[in-house]
Amino acid sequence: MKKVKLLSVLLSITLVVGILAGCGSKTTGGDSTNQSTSDKKVEVNILMGKPEVAKQFEDILAEYNKESKTAKVSMVPLGGQNAYEKMTALYASNNAPTISMVGQEFESFKDKFLDLGGESWVKNAMDGTLDYVKDDNKVLGMPVTVEAFGFIYNKKVLDEAVGGSFDPAMVKTTKDLEDLFKKIEAKGKQALHISPMDWSLGAHLTNIFFTTQSQNRDDRHKFMSDLKAGNVSLKDNKLFNGWLDTFDLMKKYNSAKASPLSPQYEDGPQQLATGQVGMWFMGNWAYPQIKELDDSGEYGFLPVPVSNNAYDYGNSQISVGVPSYWCVDASQSSKEQQEEAKKFLSWLVNDPKGQDGYVNSLNFIPIYTNITLKPADPISNNILKYMSNKQTLEWMNNYYPADGWPKMGASMQKYLDNKIDRNGLVDEFEAYWKTAK
Repeated sequence: MKKVKLLSVLLSITLVVGILAGCGSKTTGGDSTNQSTSDKKVEVNILMGKPEVAKQFEDILAEYNKESKTAKVSMVPLGGQNAYEKMTALYASNNAPTISMVGQEFESFKDKFLDLGGESWVKNAMDGTLDYVKDDNKVLGMPVTVEAFGFIYNKKVLDEAVGGSFDPAMVKTTKDLEDLFKKIEAKGKQALHISPMDWSLGAHLTNIFFTTQSQNRDDRHKFMSDLKAGNVSLKDNKLFNGWLDTFDLMKKYNSAKASPLSPQYEDGPQQLATGQVGMWFMGNWAYPQIKELDDSGEYGFLPVPVSNNAYDYGNSQISVGVPSYWCVDASQSSKEQQEEAKKFLSWLVNDPKGQDGYVNSLNFIPIYTNITLKPADPISNNILKYMSNKQTLEWMNNYYPADGWPKMGASMQKYLDNKIDRNGLVDEFEAYWKTAK
């Protein structure tokens, strides 16, 4: 009996001490309380397909995680794979990301995505930006931004080359482009830097020969369908040959032509921002890296001409489009994870701090009407000018098969490195498209 009473006393003392300890933690707001809250947070991970702004995105996630009492959001890097490969591996291992940044992979995975049609940002998305991810009455993705690619130029270098103020309207043909390259080299600079990554060559550069086939959307999409059906001879296609003539010119004046596959992505902004080269084939997502090296320089876009007729479609336009979408997993993520994913995406475009990160850190061009912040950088504003003047080309690479740009990118790398000739490139492209799914 005494043992029972003694045990009761000890339990009572333990309980009182526990209560007091709990009160002490609550009033001090110490680490133990934070740990307890953190333990209850829902884990949300995001497959991020833009390594060039990964650092900035990590900073945004850190800001969000400070504010959120219910979620901890983290980033999943591609880890050297493309998005299709990474998503395939993660889904196969039952470890799907809660949110994935998806481009042409959408068609392959759309049956796994959550309908976001009821979210508040849907009504604010600009016209046409949701078309690609609509499936019947469902909205299966959230547009990330609009982007553009072409020749990014360093205006200071080009001003020096032309002996005055450079105007992009001066270059409307492949001959004009070579004349500019020669003028840059005459001033002791390299004309152009080509980044040899498969996504740059296989998705962006190839887009130009698809989208310039016709000003009519149906006709250029028919060209892609005909190529897939084996009914197109690229060797006899005027637009393809004009585009390849321009690529030959780019190879000739490439700053790394002695070892064209050696450059890393970081070499591009470094060479352009320091004035070693006048131009770089790339997109506006590169501006944060350029700004780190030259925060007061003037930069803009020059179209990639595909003929010597100044009035041909494509010679005065740059490729602009929605490159990717945030898609929320509905097949492996819990309801709690799905809800927290939607909260984060809403915060990114609706909350003032989220909007600031979206525009000023990630350098995204707003495509939501409720965002009043305007991009401060010269490249984004240059894109807006092309858009305002209706001088834009469609991003047809969004309609490539999921393995389209890696396959074509590999062939382009061979051609860039002179491992295959013109006929070899044609053969590899046609062989790929005939078997593409």
